[in-house]
Amino acid sequence: MSGLARSYFFEWLLTARGDAELLALAERHARDAVVADDTLATGYRELGVVKLYLRQFDESMEYHDKAEALSPQHANVIASYADTLVQASRPEGGLRKIQAAIDLNPIAPDEYFWTAAGASYSLGQYEQAIAYIERMRDPTPADRLSAASWGMLGNRKKAHQFVRKTFDVHPDFDLDKWMTIVPFREEWQRVHYCEGLRKAGF
Repeated sequence: MSGLARSYFFEWLLTARGDAELLALAERHARDAVVADDTLATGYRELGVVKLYLRQFDESMEYHDKAEALSPQHANVIASYADTLVQASRPEGGLRKIQAAIDLNPIAPDEYFWTAAGASYSLGQYEQAIAYIERMRDPTPADRLSAASWGMLGNRKKAHQFVRKTFDVHPDFDLDKWMTIVPFREEWQRVHYCEGLRKAGF
């Protein structure tokens, strides 16, 4: 059930259409996972992820607290918690958690590095953000973040490569619509990300 929840969430994230039905399906399966076994961290983790993208930040952190309490050495749980902290405008704490998750899982999945890159960008550490993205096996999902990072570094030529790649994958990508989907808690973080994307040429 928790695996189904994660699949629907990733479909929602990667298609970037803001499809509410996909998030609703992810939440339903996550709740089913908790009902099936409330001693496992995974159902709470997925609920935390869904609540984050529904902009229910406090609930997201509460579910992640439960998940981490049940499995304090579970790298995926810690990584999801890190993502919530970054999006909840606490990038310093998010970066610490995602670095801990990477230490626990030396063959870390791409989403760890994507989260670390997002935290680094929010902290103004653009070169570090790019370095984390370059550690991804498939950095395509982070093309927008790459573009924004290069844009903030003033390298418009490099930034435009990732703008072009973004439109190759998502030809109907709309910056204003995307910015309504990205769940930042505080406006400074949204403005900062949008600034990088506009400097990149979106």
